[in-house]
Amino acid sequence: MTVRFVVGLLSLMLLGQCHLAQSLMGQDELQQQFAKIIDRAGKRNFSGIVVAEKDGTILANQSFGYADSKSKTPIDSKTLFEIGSVTKPVTALAIIILERQGKLSLDDSIADHLPNVSEDCRSITIQHLLQHTSGIPGTNYGPVSKDVAEVTQAYLRGGPKQTPGTNFEYWNQGYALLAAIIAEVTDQSYQDAIRELVLQPARMNSTCFTGDSAPKGFDVAIGRSTSGADRSALEHPYGDFYGLQYQGMGGVVSNAEDMIAFLQAFRKSKTSVERMLQPGPDGSYGLGWRIENADEINQRAYHTGSVRGFLTAVSIYPEQNSSLIVLANTDDRQSFHLAESRCRKAFEAAVVPRPTPQQFDTEFQESLVGQFTLQSRVVTISSSDDGLEMVIDWGGPKTYGKLAKTLSANRLRYLDGSKDEVFVLLEGQKNKKVQSLQILNSTYLRRK
Repeated sequence: MTVRFVVGLLSLMLLGQCHLAQSLMGQDELQQQFAKIIDRAGKRNFSGIVVAEKDGTILANQSFGYADSKSKTPIDSKTLFEIGSVTKPVTALAIIILERQGKLSLDDSIADHLPNVSEDCRSITIQHLLQHTSGIPGTNYGPVSKDVAEVTQAYLRGGPKQTPGTNFEYWNQGYALLAAIIAEVTDQSYQDAIRELVLQPARMNSTCFTGDSAPKGFDVAIGRSTSGADRSALEHPYGDFYGLQYQGMGGVVSNAEDMIAFLQAFRKSKTSVERMLQPGPDGSYGLGWRIENADEINQRAYHTGSVRGFLTAVSIYPEQNSSLIVLANTDDRQSFHLAESRCRKAFEAAVVPRPTPQQFDTEFQESLVGQFTLQSRVVTISSSDDGLEMVIDWGGPKTYGKLAKTLSANRLRYLDGSKDEVFVLLEGQKNKKVQSLQILNSTYLRRK
């Protein structure tokens, strides 16, 4: 099998236009890099599509494999995949829209909208569910049922183990409760509400849900599983209906074209972006999105999805008005990681600027200046007029670079001219001097 190099740009209709630039950010070069990466991943069992976009222009669109290996139907930008937990940002956006419409508040207790909420769970708010900070253990789950009261009671059993709003613990079932809240405040099914609130405004015309009939003219991917039977993207993965065992947290079936439309529509709403990409207590999860480098020029918001036969990853870069979508109809994680991580690295190198070192105040600079050692490895930090310079002697060639600020007071970036960043954690002070550094998995202690 060989890579099919997709030359045609996706036909995006979002807001009636897609800006088509002939050469942007090394477009041809990025296409070629994607082609090599996907070819290699395909030889290791990857089957799917990777699409990179900026300002509505498709920078790279690369696929490998078949939607259906039996019929040899090739994958393209219209092929439908189940996106698993990437459903969560869709659910979260619907909640934000409902708040904007005045139908709920993120500060509402879940007891305002759900039955059978015990007294010890009444301090859990809608925002806590969105951020996975309800305090309910991530292992809490319940019956395959359409009965909201039964499911709510089962999911909340035992009450919070942490004070709501203080601790992040990923909990799928919290998003099922959000699906029930969406249905309650709209007086519709979750599916119909999502269509009205999100899919139709974003012109995601082919996106549907597990259990739906295939949209006319669209191929549905068959997911190859490493741990169970293969399944169609439209086949229910859990039970024989799309109920609260899966609603809200998964079950959306989409394609590359519609996912681009969704991400563009989301980015266009600056209010939604600002609200949803504020990190919660752990600093890495907002409202439906995982977050890296919050409030910085290279901020990335992303989510992944995993369900039998399918893996998904979407990333958005708000400051660059760009996104990357990876859809796979195999749940082979090794090949998926190879495709996603290397395409993302190539994309970020082409599109996302790296942070530049910033001036530190004199007291901070003086607290770091000195030499730190780990056996024969040495880190030397010195102060210059334009910041902090750091030299690392790893035992091989030395690296020379600058330290750059992050939002975390004890975490810095080491920029040595390569495309890879190393984070430096600062630990402990004595006589106004930082006493140790943690770099990768090694701790360096101050020598002088």
